[in-house]
Amino acid sequence: MANIYDVARLAQVSTATVSKVLSNTPYVSAKTKERVLEAVRELHYAPSLAARGLTRTRTYVVGLVIPYDPDFLFNDPYLLEVIRGVENAANDSDYNVLLSMAHKSDQRSAYTRLLRTGYVDGAITVETFEGDQVGYLLDEFGMPRMSIGYRAGQKPVNSVHSDDFRGAFEAIRHLLELGHRQIGIISGPANFMGAMEERLRGIREALGSFGLTFDRTLLSFGDFTVESGYEAARPLLATQPRPTALFVMNDQMAIGAIRRAREFDLTVPADLSVVGFDDVAVTMLYEPLLTTIRQPSVEMGRVATRQLLELINNPGQQFDPIVLPVELIVRGSTGPVAS
Repeated sequence: MANIYDVARLAQVSTATVSKVLSNTPYVSAKTKERVLEAVRELHYAPSLAARGLTRTRTYVVGLVIPYDPDFLFNDPYLLEVIRGVENAANDSDYNVLLSMAHKSDQRSAYTRLLRTGYVDGAITVETFEGDQVGYLLDEFGMPRMSIGYRAGQKPVNSVHSDDFRGAFEAIRHLLELGHRQIGIISGPANFMGAMEERLRGIREALGSFGLTFDRTLLSFGDFTVESGYEAARPLLATQPRPTALFVMNDQMAIGAIRRAREFDLTVPADLSVVGFDDVAVTMLYEPLLTTIRQPSVEMGRVATRQLLELINNPGQQFDPIVLPVELIVRGSTGPVAS
């Protein structure tokens, strides 16, 4: 593998001149710069991140803080898509990504470990069950930060999220237009900040547009896993009169709810319509295909990373939250209310 000394010898310049060219420092003649770059191309030389960091006070590493237990993270298709978007955008800008996850008993550990490394130029944080409170640790250290989700308890700047309100509104309106009036809701955790609140607001708005009110007795909670959707559906399906439709706030819980519905001898969608949220690929393995709200999870990761790099290059900059559009995807799990 070529090093900076090899480049200097081939270009017949000093290593200092090579460094100046690679860091785009002025006062290097065009002829010399071209000779160095030609040597770089010929030798397939790639300067190390550590060396670049020393010369430019940069590490070219961004932290991605996901304060969830690894078992949860690697079983959540939505979060994996977000990570894919972050990695894609970081690679495009020649950055590496350092992933930090939480211990089961301490979400703050993901943040404190990242700060101890001292080896990141900035961080992307993902919304947690407790909102964005522990993200303040990064702010106190003056680290450039982007949030994927909602920043609670402060001016909601430097964040990106999907249009959760519109997604829930469209999901409920779709069911109402099919004739459903008894609609059960499976939400994420009650203490999950931001996204769930906006989706509940969208539900109320859609019901109100049809002259209906939100019935909290038809609200159940899960934790975004298939198993929790299965459990959360039981009390709803046992209610009399039974709901004719369910709006479930992520696709994995929707899969669990459909499994529970079969135990009640209910056929989807003839007896029960189900709408999910996320549009993760794994649902394509199940029948019927799930009607869902598609949110741009990969794009959220990309946008958050691009904006973080902008913050790193322009310390102190602030911008309004970026809200990405969602889309109702109608498939086989919804149909008209049974007569």
